[in-house]
Amino acid sequence: MSFRLVTKLTVPLTFFGYAAFANLSLFTGEAEKPVPDALLNGEFTSEIDSLYRANLPHREPAVGLVGALRYLTLNEGRKGVVAGESGWLFTDEEFRDQDIALQGLSETLDWIVTIQQDLATYGTELVLVPIPAKIEFSQTPSHTDQITAIAATYDTFVSNTIQAGIKTVDTRSALESTELAFFHTDTHWTIEGAAAVAESLSQSGLVQSGSDSFERVPLAPLSFEGDLVSFVTSERLAPIIGLPAETVAPYAANPLSVDAQTGSLDLFGADTAAPSVLVGTSYSANPNWSFLEALKLSLSQDIVNYAQEGRGPIAPMQDFLDKLDPANAPPVVIWEFPIRYLSDPSLKDTLNNSGDENA
Repeated sequence: MSFRLVTKLTVPLTFFGYAAFANLSLFTGEAEKPVPDALLNGEFTSEIDSLYRANLPHREPAVGLVGALRYLTLNEGRKGVVAGESGWLFTDEEFRDQDIALQGLSETLDWIVTIQQDLATYGTELVLVPIPAKIEFSQTPSHTDQITAIAATYDTFVSNTIQAGIKTVDTRSALESTELAFFHTDTHWTIEGAAAVAESLSQSGLVQSGSDSFERVPLAPLSFEGDLVSFVTSERLAPIIGLPAETVAPYAANPLSVDAQTGSLDLFGADTAAPSVLVGTSYSANPNWSFLEALKLSLSQDIVNYAQEGRGPIAPMQDFLDKLDPANAPPVVIWEFPIRYLSDPSLKDTLNNSGDENA
């Protein structure tokens, strides 16, 4: 019997052994138990849940410890995360089937073309900024097949959007030239990765640069637990097993404009409408990554941010369109679009719902 198989059996046996001990302690202790009447009024399940949450001994430390042991011995986490080498963690969204037919890529492309056409009626240009999968930049040889598959999805998406006449930035080369484009234990890109993509957009010529000046102002550095660590172990145990906290140094892009008469600097800038709009996911919405600020600096223009966290790339775009005033439409909409969402089974439903709302 192999060591890996023995470990796979030992870890759950340890967990279930602890579970037996914990449940015995729980139901023989002094904690208030569910009453029989709860079976009749439908509150039994709720009372059981409350009992476990409030009184189960060592619950959080035990879950964290078992997770740490599983990671150390099997290099695995719970559902939601896939472990790579050297402390790299990935969302399991990047490991879904990359079959183009199953993804419904043509339906997604049709919807994007419709968005482009709708915006064009207002005099607004759509510029698509697809974000490759993090796993492409991790140098994780054990996942070569998946890296190849999801890289092909990115290539297909970029080539198809360009063929459809949609202005699309190929961001891969910019991220490849960045020393660390994504965090080890978080799904998002680093400050450097975001800045590289912003600069590649500027260099592409797809968005005309403005004439505004901005000053890069450093903000307080942050230390945070990567959002994938909770799928492995507790925050306290994570550094011990090789998953240390991430650090980031965000910054602001403060406007600087020159007074035409005096030649002095106006720290507050002119009171003018924003020339461009940013729509996207948490890659754009979370100020810790400073993508909005990087765009302002690279494009020399102010930008209004309509990105949202936790809703994928489609819903924020639909919300923006619902609120768009045709009389004040921006000349450019920059749409940040992580490629991993193309394989999301719920993407088709989101597109269908968007279509119903537009009908």
